[in-house]
Amino acid sequence: MENNVKVENLSIKFGNQIVLKNISFNISSKNSICVIGQGSSGKTTLLKCIIGLIKPFRGDIYYDDTHINKYLVNKNEFGLKNLGVVFQKDALFDSLSVWENIMFKDLYKKSKKQNYNESLSLLKMVDLDHDVASLYPNELSGGMKKRVAIARAIAFKPNFLFLDEPTAGLDPIKSNKIFKIIKGLSKKREMTVFAISSDIKGAVENFSEIIFLANKKIHWKGKSTKLKEATDKPLSNFIKNSNLF
Repeated sequence: MENNVKVENLSIKFGNQIVLKNISFNISSKNSICVIGQGSSGKTTLLKCIIGLIKPFRGDIYYDDTHINKYLVNKNEFGLKNLGVVFQKDALFDSLSVWENIMFKDLYKKSKKQNYNESLSLLKMVDLDHDVASLYPNELSGGMKKRVAIARAIAFKPNFLFLDEPTAGLDPIKSNKIFKIIKGLSKKREMTVFAISSDIKGAVENFSEIIFLANKKIHWKGKSTKLKEATDKPLSNFIKNSNLF
């Protein structure tokens, strides 16, 4: 598997309202890309479409040679273990402990001891202590919940990791910590990473490529190191308002 994602002429609409129009881009193997843009620019909608939660109005999505549109019809055609997803609200199960949340997919397929021990290794990867394993989500801080959600997303060594606003609601110090963890894991696990974020500074510093969405389309895409040189007016205004440079 090469771990490539290819999006071709993707359009999404709800009823008569076009949300995104003619979106095309590639994510090369083991690369990291982050989508930025104003609120309501379609960032989360794009991510949900790519992971198969929303059916596109038009266009094609490929994971390597697998046509993801077919996956929407037949979920057995594309293994869920290929995808790791971190949702904006973390989506942890309140009634399960941290270790049970992390090992949820195999909770009843392996022994309790095996699952517990594997969860400890994953907690270490996201820089959390072992004693966190027995806690419940309501006993965790916002930053800890994010890290547990990341641990769950990578638990079964997915080829692709998707993150929806992974630092939402966190202060700058905690946000920086989360970004560094994601960056480190993408290299260590050799995953192809796709994220959306409202934290433009964190996106530029921790992702190799950036996509800027505005007016229902991609206005700019390229290496994060080239963002400062962008001449696209909506992007320039966005950068100015963000006080990035």
